[in-house]
Amino acid sequence: MRKLLLLVIAVLSVAAFAAAGCGNDEEAASGAVELVPADAIIYGEATLEPEGDQKEAIDSILSKFPGGGRAGEKLKELIEKGLRDSDAPITFKDDIEPWLGGEVAFFVSDVGRTGDPQQAAGLIATDDEDAAREALEKSAEGELKTEDYNGVDFLTDDSDDAGAVFDGFLVLGSPEGVKAAIDASKDDAKLSDSENYKNAIEDAADDRLGFVYVDTPQFQKIAEQSNGVAFPDSLKKFFEDPVVATLDADDDGVIFEASVSADLAKTFGFLGEGSELLGELPADSWLAMAQTDFGNLLDYYVDAFAGVAGGRDAIEQQLRAATGLDLQKDVIDWMGDFGIFVRGASVSELDGALIVETKDEAASGRFIAALQRLARTQGEGEIEIGPLSAPGGGKGFTLRGQGVPKPIHVLQRDGRVVFAYGDAAAADATDAGEKLGDDSDFTATRDSLGGDYDVSFYLQMQPIFDLVESTGAATDADWQRAKPYLEPLSALVAGTSGDGDDVRSAFKLVVK
Repeated sequence: MRKLLLLVIAVLSVAAFAAAGCGNDEEAASGAVELVPADAIIYGEATLEPEGDQKEAIDSILSKFPGGGRAGEKLKELIEKGLRDSDAPITFKDDIEPWLGGEVAFFVSDVGRTGDPQQAAGLIATDDEDAAREALEKSAEGELKTEDYNGVDFLTDDSDDAGAVFDGFLVLGSPEGVKAAIDASKDDAKLSDSENYKNAIEDAADDRLGFVYVDTPQFQKIAEQSNGVAFPDSLKKFFEDPVVATLDADDDGVIFEASVSADLAKTFGFLGEGSELLGELPADSWLAMAQTDFGNLLDYYVDAFAGVAGGRDAIEQQLRAATGLDLQKDVIDWMGDFGIFVRGASVSELDGALIVETKDEAASGRFIAALQRLARTQGEGEIEIGPLSAPGGGKGFTLRGQGVPKPIHVLQRDGRVVFAYGDAAAADATDAGEKLGDDSDFTATRDSLGGDYDVSFYLQMQPIFDLVESTGAATDADWQRAKPYLEPLSALVAGTSGDGDDVRSAFKLVVK
């Protein structure tokens, strides 16, 4: 049944495209969550039949891709080709589409020591259980075996997969996963009765294409049992409450939103609170990120690494021995907001910088001087270290190395510490002539995420395509086939809203 399992994965991964014609209009006999065991670590579901604003949004998005409104037909063609290439004895048109319902889902409730799902299954709603079972039987590899498990026909073959059709769903996955779904359907403990699950999805938008639920406390427990190593305290705070991420659509893109802990939001650049520094980065940046309090970010990673490095005291002693610096006073305490930018439409044009605002120029100056001493000691014979040569001046030094086309400048100027690749990047890191906050493409993308979000991450797609085109990949046949389907993608933007324990994070893929 592995070939049908591949089909399940295909349908799950591209469920949103089903708005263009996959599936029938009848609803499934029951919700997928009723077949999911209560101890599921991960559960996700998506609708194949969006309605109202969501359907209009999906139709609008799909019309921008090659084939326009035929995107659903294109998807069917790809699935058919995949089945033919795998020599599957079934087709999508004849054996799948007639019974395909309006909901797909999956769950994972146990993993092995290597991280592989051991108790997992995909669930596809069906409007015709007999037709779904027939497709399941036709896809069998080798000898098909049927047994009764808890009142349900349980099918296995010579592959490692199992399947069953019951309660309006075709369920396919590992034998343990399919049996767990059958047990849940027979009034065993199920996810829909879990208080953690109900609390987690309580605030999720009703008008959504789908969502993913992650029971992070259970995930931590299983990970610790599998590896035999307890998570450090600095990591445990991120696993206190389950997380739900929803998928929604509007006319110009799809949005992933999730409620996250304040600690998690502060610790990761994608999730952290956006900084006004983002708008001051160069306007031609195709990658830009800015977040508040780089010292807090570094402090977290020091604590996280300390668990495997002999403790924080050991790290502080090693830093002092190597540089003469005090970790807290000379490194962490002076660091304020930070930003990163990358630009250039060809390999030769690439440059960029990391910028950290300083609260104490004397302390950050000691930090730069220590880095220069360390570079001279560690890079002797491999890199050339000299006085700062960056345009615009400042205090610091410049590195040059064989095979590195542009100089690397480490400097302090105008209240900022800068690590820049290239002269132009060093000059624009503290005073960009044209700023990202004034760029029309950026402001349109920022505004599309919604006024409630402080943007912390921005990635523009077209310059990346231009960069690929400037390399040997431009003549690659696979790239040329994929390019028309990538070109409608405009940007990826992320940000957060709220504060304290009420923080929401959002990612949006914007379509032209």
